[in-house]
Amino acid sequence: MNKEIKGQGEDLVVVYRAADEFVADIVIGLLKSAGIPAVLESRQVPQMDGVMKMGEGYWGDVVVPRTDATHAREILKAYEQTSQEAADWQSSQQEDT
Repeated sequence: MNKEIKGQGEDLVVVYRAADEFVADIVIGLLKSAGIPAVLESRQVPQMDGVMKMGEGYWGDVVVPRTDATHAREILKAYEQTSQEAADWQSSQQEDT
């Protein structure tokens, strides 16, 4: 994200917009394992499963303290790159069969 988006907390910034809860949990785990405190700000409304995701286009935000934002984004960039490489490899394996 080029423009820094503030989270709900005073010194929190959004470092990742998760498409669903599963991905959000993975991202939170990655950041916490690196020692970065991370919180999920879900955009979902109880008993209205998926309505807000359709309207906003994502499930929720992962936010971290502003002081950890640069490091968090580096970790997430590496995660996304690795995920894409794994998907490309899996696709090539299926084509070979």
